[in-house]
Amino acid sequence: MVETKNCLEGLEDIEDMPTFYPTEQEFRDPVVYIDSLKGEASAFGCLKIIPPDSFKPPLAFDTESDIKLPSRYQVLQQLSQGVPFNQNTEGNTFAEFRDIASRLEKEDEDIDWSDDQ
Repeated sequence: MVETKNCLEGLEDIEDMPTFYPTEQEFRDPVVYIDSLKGEASAFGCLKIIPPDSFKPPLAFDTESDIKLPSRYQVLQQLSQGVPFNQNTEGNTFAEFRDIASRLEKEDEDIDWSDDQ
């Protein structure tokens, strides 16, 4: 599939998703707070919550675990052209993800993103 028209056409007509800034009191139980927003957010399918500065959740993933998580490598430009995700069904450990991210970051170091459209 080849892109035949500007995929950004009409993008300015899309309404921004709602953003919420809960107080410490409102966010003392994040799940209850999120549940309370269902009515407002359902029309958008997503929402953005900026938690209070005091919110410091513990890391919920063991970074030293040998558990492998499946992943998809997403190249957005290719997705807009109909190229599917590269599905990694075997998965990677957290350490492997970290190594992949570092490698990709180094590959992109010399890219000038300033004129990226």
